[in-house]
Amino acid sequence: MIGRVALMPPARFGSWFLFHHPIQPSRPVSLAPEYTALQPRRLTTALAGHALGTEVQVHETLPSTSDHVRDLGSAGYPHGLVVLAEEQTAGRGRRENRWSSPPGQDLLLSVLLRPEVKMDLWPRTTTFAALAICRAIESFNPQLNLQPAIKWPNDVYLNDRKVAGILAETFTGGGSAYMVLGIGLNVNTTTYPPELSQQATSIRLATGSSTPLDRNTIAISLLKHLDHLLSRYDEHYPQVVDEVRQRSWLLGKKLTAMVDGTEVRGVAATLNAEGHLVVQREDGSVMTLTSAEQVRPVGLGS
Repeated sequence: MIGRVALMPPARFGSWFLFHHPIQPSRPVSLAPEYTALQPRRLTTALAGHALGTEVQVHETLPSTSDHVRDLGSAGYPHGLVVLAEEQTAGRGRRENRWSSPPGQDLLLSVLLRPEVKMDLWPRTTTFAALAICRAIESFNPQLNLQPAIKWPNDVYLNDRKVAGILAETFTGGGSAYMVLGIGLNVNTTTYPPELSQQATSIRLATGSSTPLDRNTIAISLLKHLDHLLSRYDEHYPQVVDEVRQRSWLLGKKLTAMVDGTEVRGVAATLNAEGHLVVQREDGSVMTLTSAEQVRPVGLGS
């Protein structure tokens, strides 16, 4: 399989796309000399033969990689397109929370997915993404024994601080449904604003490296793991959930969560066969959460 490589200038969004974004003035992204730029040809070559990475775009700057992939999905782009940006000016997570990252330091990417399974299985994609991030971190330098953990439903923690976030969205356009999987992974950032300094971390901080890490290596590993896991929507999914349980950051902790505007309090008991969180409530009842907002361990940061 031969991949197409595209090194893109700051994006312009044509009027033929379903969604249109205001065009921002073009400006180059200033990268510190020690940071390794993302290399689309290297990424595509490494991903040859995989369903993900048939085309890789690297942009200097985008408002949002996910919004850009949403537009391309509506225009008919195929499964496996990967879009990365050195900088996002309007990156977002769940509940439209902003995801910000210094230019040229972390991984900001989105993938176009057209899963060939029934749509009620598509939500499993977030589970695949979380596990792929964990595997990529663990395999970056096995001697360091990094132990990332999954904070249900869509974050990955390292040393009890957030290192990655996931946003999976489903759209209809161009005559079919498709998914946009957005991932933000902190790789080389070493300083955070005061309000985040006790909540966020990066792989570089966790390793104690005095020099920047190669983001291309981590991106390739992440996408390869994700490509493999995306073949497990059906009969192999129970093994995936088993692996996720072993890496759960929440299980056994007291927590609060908002479900349809109502606060739920209890203990994170387990993940069920679908990967949903089972909570033992304070009144002794058991509640299964298929989705929730503001999931926070009691007495710990979120």
